[in-house]
Amino acid sequence: MKRIIALGAAIAAFVAVAYAGEMADACAAKLEAEGRDTSGCGCLEGKVAADPSLQTEFRSLAEIDDREARYAAASDNAKAAMDACTR
Repeated sequence: MKRIIALGAAIAAFVAVAYAGEMADACAAKLEAEGRDTSGCGCLEGKVAADPSLQTEFRSLAEIDDREARYAAASDNAKAAMDACTR
């Protein structure tokens, strides 16, 4: 669960700069700095890029500072994307 929250937090924090590859790079940089697994960043970027509703939602989630609150506020679709990309 902590990895899911961390991954979601990192992606959400950087979704505003989500141009091709940049979201995954920003996610990886954040998670590496925290000593966390970065293997799901590219996967989540792909899911967010493929779904305009997720793009909008992750921009909104980026405004929530607390990782656990951010994950709790995510829709089932956003949580499913995070869960699918967490290893």
